[in-house]
Amino acid sequence: MSKPNTEATGKPTPIAGCTIFLVILGMVSFLAIFAWYQYGQYKTEIINISQKEAKPTPLASLDDKAAISALDAKMGAFERAVKNGDKTQITFTPEEMNLAIARYDKLKPFRGMMSIREITEQTIIADICFEVRAGFEGERFLNGSMTIEPEIAMGSLFPTVTEISPDTGNPVPPKMTREFPTFLFTEYRNDEELAKVFHKLSTVQLSPGLMTIVSDPKIKQPDALPENVDDDVDKALYLFGLLVFMFSTTVAFLLWVRKRKQQAENE
Repeated sequence: MSKPNTEATGKPTPIAGCTIFLVILGMVSFLAIFAWYQYGQYKTEIINISQKEAKPTPLASLDDKAAISALDAKMGAFERAVKNGDKTQITFTPEEMNLAIARYDKLKPFRGMMSIREITEQTIIADICFEVRAGFEGERFLNGSMTIEPEIAMGSLFPTVTEISPDTGNPVPPKMTREFPTFLFTEYRNDEELAKVFHKLSTVQLSPGLMTIVSDPKIKQPDALPENVDDDVDKALYLFGLLVFMFSTTVAFLLWVRKRKQQAENE
């Protein structure tokens, strides 16, 4: 008597089930190994560019009442003009930018973390002290300086970071340099109160010791972030898609096993 063809009878076949299980196990193992490798690499990179002790950046004094009044008047005039739909501009010196950090609550997160040192024709140079984490090693601090090339993206001021120079002297991986703009940009971009004014910007220009921001309703801004940031978002979406595929495959396998088992019991 010949052996029954389990494929033809619809009963579960061990080979098919094991094959699917091994494929899923292989995918899970690959993702686990990849995640552990990424964690180890990230941890090492953070330790190389950070220190255990923070070196807070200087905070501007609020004793000069005349300077504060002048800054408040400048900000108020710019806000009114933008809300009225008028073309207008505002300028900042490094001293005014540091005073704004010390003066306004919206910039409170940057106190002790960033201080503008210099404005050149192309870049803004700032001293920084950002808290970072090296995996489970606890908090560490990225002390050093950062070079920024500001640009307008989605009607907002976007700080493109071109260079980070840690006090440790070790180079910062390019990926981390690209991620800092998003870190600096996200909270400001999502603030609904600031949107009425600082999401309606048109151009930004630098000159020695001065940054000039223009708001012109006639200039339409593209609804997109700089290309290097979009690339990182695409990579994140790709990884998310891979995880969704793995989950869907696992669910499909479990449903297949359940269906085969029910068919076997009915026969």
